[in-house]
Amino acid sequence: MPRINYRTDDLRALLALHRTASFVRGAELLHITQSAFSRRIAQLEAALDASLVERSTRRVALSPLGLELVREAGPLLAGLDEALEETGRRARGEAGRIVVACLTTVAYALLPPVLEEFRALYPQVRLQLRDDTGQRVTASVLQREAEFGISVLGSPVNGLQVEHVADDPYVIAFRPGHPLEAMHRVGWAALAPWHPVALRSTSANRQQIDEALAAAGIAAPWFDEVEHLSSMLGLLRSGAAIGVLPRLALDAGGDELQTRPLVAPAIVRRIGLIRRQDAELSRPAQTLWTLLAAALRQRQSARPGTAAAQARKPGRQKR
Repeated sequence: MPRINYRTDDLRALLALHRTASFVRGAELLHITQSAFSRRIAQLEAALDASLVERSTRRVALSPLGLELVREAGPLLAGLDEALEETGRRARGEAGRIVVACLTTVAYALLPPVLEEFRALYPQVRLQLRDDTGQRVTASVLQREAEFGISVLGSPVNGLQVEHVADDPYVIAFRPGHPLEAMHRVGWAALAPWHPVALRSTSANRQQIDEALAAAGIAAPWFDEVEHLSSMLGLLRSGAAIGVLPRLALDAGGDELQTRPLVAPAIVRRIGLIRRQDAELSRPAQTLWTLLAAALRQRQSARPGTAAAQARKPGRQKR
């Protein structure tokens, strides 16, 4: 059976006529002329090939068919209006949620201050964070489970738009008082005697380090292994071990651990924001993307040893 071609404006006119029992007052309710109002009623009757209004010189009332249509279509039209209004609120950032996939180390280091700034702009928007490994972050974005993500950038991935925002170096971390504290930087080849703990070989960080060391002809220095970053941090803070971590894992502040740059070779993770090329971010999601990118860039520029940080150091004036 072919669908009936009708306009929701015509249906709204019928509802207004039922409410006011008057063509004049119905037109006023919809802020249109009486002739336009009458035309809408006539168009709806023509589309249905049915009489929906009983007209007489004394009163205007809906026919039984018109009354039945109002009873069935009225709640549906109200629900449609509410759905559109809710969509508009979400588009403006007055409601809704954002699903973001993010590296665990980045979420740990950056999310608290960024989320506070985001909440000031969009207090009613909820955040659902999927903090995970780089591979799973990328998969969540590609599978449309997250609007965007922050991940480790490797080879280009079809269908993804990428914004490289920071380079995250690997460092050696240890409790204060360790002999490595006397060094300004540490070579990878010098780590083996200290039995550093490592993440498991299935970790993308571990794989990146092992590949870089193998290319440089350096034996991997690992002794113990752990599954999760939190377990490694526990060992390091207790003084039971030293370990290699991405610098961002220790950038949240308030950590008692000491770190030193690892060199020969220097190995870094390229951190970037990713989203599907065929997806357009909502206004709140675009704002959160911008805030996170700015926070990552600021964190890197403020890190000791970077060109920006060196430029901000007070120095002697040249005479």
